[in-house]
Parts: sequence; structure tokens; C-alpha cells
Amino acid sequence: MTTTDRTLDGPHGPLRIRVHTADGSARAGLVWSHGGGFVSGDLDMPESVQVARELASRGVTTVEVEYRLAPSDERPDGVHFPVPQDEVRHVLASVRADVSLDTGGRDWSIGGASAGASISASAALRLVADGAAPRQVLLAYPTVHAELPAPSDELAAAVVGVDPQRRFTPETVRSMNANHADGVTDGVFAGGADLTGFPPTCIVDSERDDLRASGAAFAEELRAADVTVSYAVEPGTFHGHLNEEGSAAALATIDRFAAFLLAD
Repeated sequence: MTTTDRTLDGPHGPLRIRVHTADGSARAGLVWSHGGGFVSGDLDMPESVQVARELASRGVTTVEVEYRLAPSDERPDGVHFPVPQDEVRHVLASVRADVSLDTGGRDWSIGGASAGASISASAALRLVADGAAPRQVLLAYPTVHAELPAPSDELAAAVVGVDPQRRFTPETVRSMNANHADGVTDGVFAGGADLTGFPPTCIVDSERDDLRASGAAFAEELRAADVTVSYAVEPGTFHGHLNEEGSAAALATIDRFAAFLLAD
């Protein structure tokens, strides 16, 4: 496998990406965005680099995106929607135009984890509207609704006893999303939007995660729009399980994504 750091001339300034290519012929391509509540995360966190390396080892050319982050106490001059979405769309356009990157003849897919999943899903909405939809969309424990949907009875039982620091209350999600959106409502979140023409989508949720309510609801919305959906819950996991380096659960989720990307 070969890993290369690059800096693109992005729509909002220099845009760092990391390209992972398989040793042999590739069979698919993916633009991947990490999570971090819109305010944190980078290319070196396992949720980003572990996913990219493992997928590349399975024949998927994978490009990590270091999108710009929302304001925080440490970064008061952060950005808001649509800057990260613009950057994901720009990376997709750039890799589509790069003939040196092998995807086995398949078009590129996009995806991400948590906040990166939200950014990827809303970027896909815009791409659909522009006639430039990606081949597929991959979402790990996504938060894709402006307001966290109510949990099922099963989910409510699953999160009983979870460390409060791992929990996502409706108020927490509302504040996180408001910081990202900065008062904008149209196109910020894919949940509840018109999903006509949305690409085939694979969603993997963590079992003991309040945000599973959003992933499960989005899967149902996609099915209602006649979109092909693969939905799974990784047993025994908490939110962010892709950040567990080398864990069985993280590798199982990566295997699910690889199977979806490489299916004929």
C-alpha cells in the first residue's frame, strides 16, 4: 500500500488530503471524512486513517479529507456550513479528474463517520442536485438530522448505564448542529430532506449510541425514497467505535463497508 499526503487548491484555501492506494489493482474509490462533532478531528485519528488503510488493503483507493472545522473555544474563528461540504465536493471532483488514481473503472463514492457522515450526506444531496452524484454513500454512526429523532424502546434500553460522557442528549445534538449550521436550515442536514435520486447507501450504527436514532431514521427515509440501503448495528459498540485501533468491532464495520463498495 502507498500513502501520499497532498494539498489541493481548495474552494476555501489550501485543503489537505491523504491518498491511500492498494499495492495491486484497485476495485473502487472512496472519499472519506472523519468525525469530531464538527469541531475536532484530523487525518491521524483511527476513525480516519485506520479506515483508509484497511479499505486500501482490501482494494479500495481511499482519500482522507481534512475539512475545515467549526468554531470552538480553542478555535473561535472556525467555519460553518457549507464550507466543509464544499471541500468534500471539491475533493470528489479533484479525484474524479485525476487519471493516476485507480478505482477499477468505478466512479468514486463518499462517506464519513459521525459529523463526517453528516457532512458527506449533505454533500451528496448537493451533488445529486448538480447531476454529479457519487456512486455510493457510506455512513458510520451518522448524525444527519437537525433534531435528534426519538429513540426506539430498544435503543432507550440499550443506552441505560452508558457513561454520561458518551451520551448524546437532544440538547447536545441541537447545540452541536446549530454551531455547524450557523442559522442556515436549507441543505444542511440530509435527514428529512427530499432523497429522490440519492445514491445507494450503507449505514453502520453503534449499538449503545443515542445517535443510532438518527441513522435508523435515515435508513427508513432512504427506503421510503426507493433508495438501496444496507443498514447494520455493530453489536456491543459505543459511539465512535472506529476510533478503536485494531478492534474486532472496527474491523467488522470496515469489512461491511468494503463488501458494499466492492459488490458487483
